[in-house]
Amino acid sequence: MEKQVSCEYLKPGMYVSQLDRPWVETPFLFQGFFIKSSEDMDELRKHCRYVYIDVERGVDAEQETGPASDQKIAAKPALCPNQAVTYEDTASFEEEFPTAKKNYQQACTLMNSIMDEVRAGRKLNTAAAREIVNKTMPGILRNPNTFMWLSRLKKQDTYTYAHCVDACTLAIVFGRHLGLPREELEILAQGTLLADIGKMKIPPALLQKKTRLIPEEFALIKRHVHYTVEILKKTEGISEEVIEVAYHHHERHNGSGYPQGLGGDNIPLYARIAAIADCYDAMTSNRPYARALSPHTAIQKLYEFRNVDFQDELVEQFVQCLGAYPVGTLVELSTGQIGVVLAQNRVRRLRPQVMILLDADKKTCSSYSVINLLHELDDEKGNPLMITNVLEAGAYGINPRDFYL
Repeated sequence: MEKQVSCEYLKPGMYVSQLDRPWVETPFLFQGFFIKSSEDMDELRKHCRYVYIDVERGVDAEQETGPASDQKIAAKPALCPNQAVTYEDTASFEEEFPTAKKNYQQACTLMNSIMDEVRAGRKLNTAAAREIVNKTMPGILRNPNTFMWLSRLKKQDTYTYAHCVDACTLAIVFGRHLGLPREELEILAQGTLLADIGKMKIPPALLQKKTRLIPEEFALIKRHVHYTVEILKKTEGISEEVIEVAYHHHERHNGSGYPQGLGGDNIPLYARIAAIADCYDAMTSNRPYARALSPHTAIQKLYEFRNVDFQDELVEQFVQCLGAYPVGTLVELSTGQIGVVLAQNRVRRLRPQVMILLDADKKTCSSYSVINLLHELDDEKGNPLMITNVLEAGAYGINPRDFYL
């Protein structure tokens, strides 16, 4: 049921379903979103006198919600069963990057070693798995943009182990956005990191197959979930909660997933989060059978999967977390310059930080400057400066690995 509400009476937790003007005349990403912070309310008040809220999806205007705050509020209480934690960026991208780069490289090396040992029939190295989480989580909590950038730079021939680290990274970034407490983030991170360890029991030729799998081959691929659980249950120091994440991360909202065909709220929450992180990273990676999608296109695909593969509210929150132009997206500015999104701006998701790679004539820049669109509103000629186009991965022959900073 929709209700008209004056912008004077907005509260966190409300679901805004309509505005008093066309959506295209505003900076809002989606036609429908949850109010999560005072910045959201201020932005609505700048553009609208009143809005329509869906009281069945969010907080009603008559509900007592207490003073407005900046605390993130999940789309539904079930998304964050415990008291949500508010995380703030405590380091800039530039400050965090050197440490993040070193820790990310070490995490990938450790994951490669873990997988090699399991493939050889040895025990899972839980100390190494914990070290990966310990190397990634603190930096992500300080500034998630750094690890998001690094995760876009993996090589094609390192997909399997890099995917584990990058899906884990995404899960932590998303869990941070949802306000999960640190101990819960560790469960989510470990479960996502180890979710595909059972693939080491699958013939490598099958994992690297470039053509469509026949039903018998796909059935064998799906067995990796059971192999994962067998490995984790034999390993000391792995909790049931971690195993639950790994076991159910291929379940789907409509019941079409595996291994149990669970649907909706029957899928454990952290497995639902891991599933979205796993899917997004897979779509934005070069795999044997598919080229990488741009982050922007992958976000659009995920949005199409709402209420089919993934829970509607979680997809909306994931998209809000990554923004309209996720880190790693190639974009064209109104000046004609080409750049890559380096970092998000939490207040204005449509105005990220962009590293300029090509000038207006599409020639490689001699040095790479960073434009913060939050602060730089006009170009040198006084014209509005903005993103005008999103480019597919590889446009103009650009490979983000060439700009590793």
